[in-house]
Amino acid sequence: MKSLLKAFLSTLLALVALTVHAADQDDAAKAAKEILALLQQRQFETLWDSQTSEFFKKRMTKESFMANMTVGRSQLGSANEARFVDMAYSQTDPTTSIKGEIYAFNYATSYTAGKFYERIVVIKEKDGRFRLAGLWGAPATAPTPTSKPQ
Repeated sequence: MKSLLKAFLSTLLALVALTVHAADQDDAAKAAKEILALLQQRQFETLWDSQTSEFFKKRMTKESFMANMTVGRSQLGSANEARFVDMAYSQTDPTTSIKGEIYAFNYATSYTAGKFYERIVVIKEKDGRFRLAGLWGAPATAPTPTSKPQ
């Protein structure tokens, strides 16, 4: 009977953990989508003030963020579309040693200047909200065809 009770409790705890993780994933995805929208609408100050993590703010000043976003993103032109590509989850980032609930979302985006991949990394903060912890972008190049041996 004790074994059955232990198995039941273990299963129940696992289900609760999965539910919490799924809710976090949904919240993280929503935050990343909002961040991407703010970037595409060039709402950099709003992004900094309300959607940027303390981790990120400790590594860059607001003025530097505003300058980098304004100069870098002005070259992209108007946003045309954004499509979710994939998501990755981790509890630590080996490059920065940050620990927490970390989600990285990749999007295929297009602007007047062309097609790009954009990665938005969010981290869960003490207040339970996910905020920007990292941001990367690169031109999306067409896959190189593989040559067949002759």
